[in-house]
Amino acid sequence: MLRRGATILTLALIVASASSANAGWWANFKRDYHRNAQWPEPFFWQDRQAVMAPFAVQVANGWRRQNLLSDYHFDEATQQLTLAGETKLRYILTQMPPGRRVIFVQQGLAADVTASRMVSVQRASARMLPPDRVAEIQQSNLPNDGWPADDSDAVTRAWNSSRPEPRLKPGGIENGGGDSTSIK
Repeated sequence: MLRRGATILTLALIVASASSANAGWWANFKRDYHRNAQWPEPFFWQDRQAVMAPFAVQVANGWRRQNLLSDYHFDEATQQLTLAGETKLRYILTQMPPGRRVIFVQQGLAADVTASRMVSVQRASARMLPPDRVAEIQQSNLPNDGWPADDSDAVTRAWNSSRPEPRLKPGGIENGGGDSTSIK
């Protein structure tokens, strides 16, 4: 009997000390169970953000290219905006979505060229905007992959001038096309 009492007392002490040492076990079990029950959902958003992040960069670069005033929009000698440059600037300031009306000015080969371009764009935008609005203008090192509109126009005009005049075959419909037996 004494042995049985000692055994029960020893087991009680072991259980009591184990329960106090492992009190967090049940909480961890519950947390892990709920995490596993919801498993893929908490991680979808992180994966989606990782996949969508490059698209945001591509969209920003596309708007930067769209709103770029490059070498073709400035006079080579004075660095003042040409007619094409002023037209594009007006389009950016009036037709682009309001959150995308940032003007990017391509950097010149020298700092003074870039500064002259920035001043020219600031003056032109001040003339085009109401007095209470100021255009956001930033320098850009993005190269222009296009070519001047004058060159494009010259190529189109040369192609149009070398195109032969449209002609019909002589003889009309009886000799030139269709089934001549059906038309009498």
